[in-house]
Amino acid sequence: MVSLHALPTVTADEPPPIAVGGVGGSGTRLVAQFLLDLGFFLGADLNGSNDTLWFTLLFKRREILETPDAAFRDLVHVFCLAMNGSAPLTVAQHDLVARLAEADRPDHDAEWLRERVHSLEAWTAGAPRASGPWGWKEPNTHVVLPRLAPLLPGLKYVHVVRNGLDMAYSSNQAQLGLWGPPFLGLDGVEPSPRLSLKYWREVHRRVIEAGKELGDRFLMLNYDRLCREPEEGLEAFLRFLGARPEPATRDRLLASIHRPESAGRYRRHPPSDVDPDDVAFVRGLGFDTDY
Repeated sequence: MVSLHALPTVTADEPPPIAVGGVGGSGTRLVAQFLLDLGFFLGADLNGSNDTLWFTLLFKRREILETPDAAFRDLVHVFCLAMNGSAPLTVAQHDLVARLAEADRPDHDAEWLRERVHSLEAWTAGAPRASGPWGWKEPNTHVVLPRLAPLLPGLKYVHVVRNGLDMAYSSNQAQLGLWGPPFLGLDGVEPSPRLSLKYWREVHRRVIEAGKELGDRFLMLNYDRLCREPEEGLEAFLRFLGARPEPATRDRLLASIHRPESAGRYRRHPPSDVDPDDVAFVRGLGFDTDY
């Protein structure tokens, strides 16, 4: 745990934030859309997948794993200023954010990063955001969750999870490339179903440990089960949020849940592609592993 005092980011009349993460391609986009439809503010700079791109700018980089506590806290402070719209950035905060856009990253070039900087600065320089429910969706949130949660009092975290065997064959292996080496203790990663499943296993081992610290503020949302049993899954999600939407809103959320065509795609591949121990871990989380 990070031994730092909590940041003053949540006012008495404003609920604590909700964060959504998961391995890329797990269904986090749908959950973010749920939040938007329920009136949550997810930032003023989103992409087509509803990722909160200010979070991407600040935290989606391998160096974040070794960022000292004080510097990490500064980043969280900047993020909360952006999400709350409560004050413009100071000169020191401007310099901090600008340095994050000086060089290309594996998934984003410097020009893209500078656009995020400009967006963040413009938003914080504007009028304060009206109080109300807020949060963010960025799949990589799980990477920094153990350090982030102590700094945000009351934070709730939703981790969206799909069958790891299906995820091993996803075309979205960006997280494996970025976090695979440090998570798996490798110098580099050549994407493969075997390594993808090992990464998936390590992510969920870490997330489960972080969830123990959060207690009832942590929800592991099984996307496969949500698609099979949408009414039960949606109701559990709404209870977790403490949300009671109007019937029309609830019906709209329910109608947006669809089983992905990629469900069960692992059965088109040989079991020898993956490690049996990792398959057992998938099974232990309640997923079907029969070929």
